[in-house]
Amino acid sequence: MGKRERQEQIINIIQSSDISTQSDLMKMLQKEGIKTTQATLSRDIRELHLVKQADITGATVYRVIPEREQHVIEVDPVQEAVAESVLTISQVQFINILKTEPNEGNRVAAVIDDSDLSEIKGTIAGYDTVVIFSDSPATAGSLNQKLNNYIHQR
Repeated sequence: MGKRERQEQIINIIQSSDISTQSDLMKMLQKEGIKTTQATLSRDIRELHLVKQADITGATVYRVIPEREQHVIEVDPVQEAVAESVLTISQVQFINILKTEPNEGNRVAAVIDDSDLSEIKGTIAGYDTVVIFSDSPATAGSLNQKLNNYIHQR
């Protein structure tokens, strides 16, 4: 399946279902027989100008912005993933440990691995934890502050 068809299916899913996370959207795509990576899905969301808006119950769900209201806004995928899925971040020497929502550790790590953040030398991920290695405690401290700022921007 090509990019255009995948993006059309994303729009169809968003318009017919209340989708609140990228993980939920990925599951819906898989039900439709569409396999994609989290990084590709994040790019599709940006390119389609999808935003999260409160529905009538107050829950935030993805919506399509009408074309006349679209403004190009660059969203940092790491910032988005951390704000959406990370609960806490703690630093131990040159390591940052991120506790995530259940089943989000691997997705968050994939976004971080795809980033060009110079503070990051590598990651290890599990079900609800991401371990990020930096080259020094000072570098890890700088990264810790940056990632914690993303959490507080929710």
